[in-house]
Amino acid sequence: MRVFSGQRAWLLQRFTAIAILVLLVLGAFPLVTTDGSAYERWHAMATSTHGVVLVLAFFVSMGLHAWIGVRDVVLDYVHAPALRLPLLAVVAFVLIAVQIRVLMILT
Repeated sequence: MRVFSGQRAWLLQRFTAIAILVLLVLGAFPLVTTDGSAYERWHAMATSTHGVVLVLAFFVSMGLHAWIGVRDVVLDYVHAPALRLPLLAVVAFVLIAVQIRVLMILT
């Protein structure tokens, strides 16, 4: 827990927020500027090599951003130590499961 404590966690969460914003703009720009149906544009972008990297980077950034936020809320507001670890374990399990599912879809 000391690796992402204090200012490091704050900076990492701000960095992931900026990364999410940039990745959303990069992902939405080709969809808005090209002709054709929305599904065809999305499918073409998502199946390209660059699109897979963008989607994967987006979900990794989202997972890390969510982990830091939820971890901080749990550590601040769940005062019973017996509840903290199971709650954080459930959150970690769900976030890891989402990451695995995204990898399975992209490959």
